[in-house]
Amino acid sequence: MRDVRLKICDLCGAPNLMENTECHVCGWRGHFSTDPAKVRSVIEAARRLQVQERTRERTPLRQLVWWAEEIWYRLQNWYRRRRRYYRSPF
Repeated sequence: MRDVRLKICDLCGAPNLMENTECHVCGWRGHFSTDPAKVRSVIEAARRLQVQERTRERTPLRQLVWWAEEIWYRLQNWYRRRRRYYRSPF
C-alpha cells in the first residue's frame, strides 16, 4: 500500500492531502494537524461510517421501499407516455 501523507483540518476535521494549501471541504487556510495517530483515527472513523451506511442500505425494509418507489416511478412514466401518445384533440 502506498504511503499517502494526509493532514487533518483543524476547523472541520476533514482529511486533506499534504500538498493542499487549503481544506477541500471548508476552505480553511490555517493550521492542519499532522499527528499520525489523529489521521489514523479519522480514517478509521470514516470507514466505520461507510460500513454502517452499507448495512443500513441492505435491510429488507429499505429494499422493499426502494422496490415500491421504482415501481411507482415506472408506472408514472408509462402513464405519461401513454397520455402523450393517445392525447385527445379536445
